[in-house]
Amino acid sequence: MERGLQRSILGRTARKMGQAWNRFLRWWSIYRLRYSWARFMSELGSVTCVLGLATMNYWIVSHFVFESVQVQGSSMYPTLLNTDFYWINKLAYELRSPKVGDIVALKDPSGHGFDVKRIIATPEQSIYISHGKVYVDGNLLHEPYLPMKLRTYAYDYKSEDEFFCVGRDQFFVMGDNRGNSCDSRTFGPISRGAILGKIVQ
Repeated sequence: MERGLQRSILGRTARKMGQAWNRFLRWWSIYRLRYSWARFMSELGSVTCVLGLATMNYWIVSHFVFESVQVQGSSMYPTLLNTDFYWINKLAYELRSPKVGDIVALKDPSGHGFDVKRIIATPEQSIYISHGKVYVDGNLLHEPYLPMKLRTYAYDYKSEDEFFCVGRDQFFVMGDNRGNSCDSRTFGPISRGAILGKIVQ
């Protein structure tokens, strides 16, 4: 009798311990599930934040700092090649003005897209083209970027000489491929507002 009572007590105790253990395991599984979901949401939030910041940085950089452009045409050959991609530095002229020799991207005077040209003269300078040579303010312009013996002529081939005056806040631009470039010899000096930025080679 006493042994049966002990077995009964031990059985109830074992059952209670088993139930307690099962409750603990159930609670632990729920806790782990909650913990894993919280961690998952936390990591998802971090990834979303990083992607958002990357997108914002790309938008800011591409709109206000650098922009990739493709050169169309051979007006800047051999310095820049047709269909090649280059970068426009849009902040290049925030601290200084464009200077002679800079290659710039500018709004196409015809209103379609943009052009890439080299600055030949700055505001209030004069340009004289004569016998294949370019003179700025009466001085022969040194152009080491041009192929040897390449001549610059007036766009109107009927005229051998041509004279231009650059106004305030204007720039005179030409392509390096002087025989195949529509530039300031055709549409005249451009305004500072038409310059989008400096080309990074």
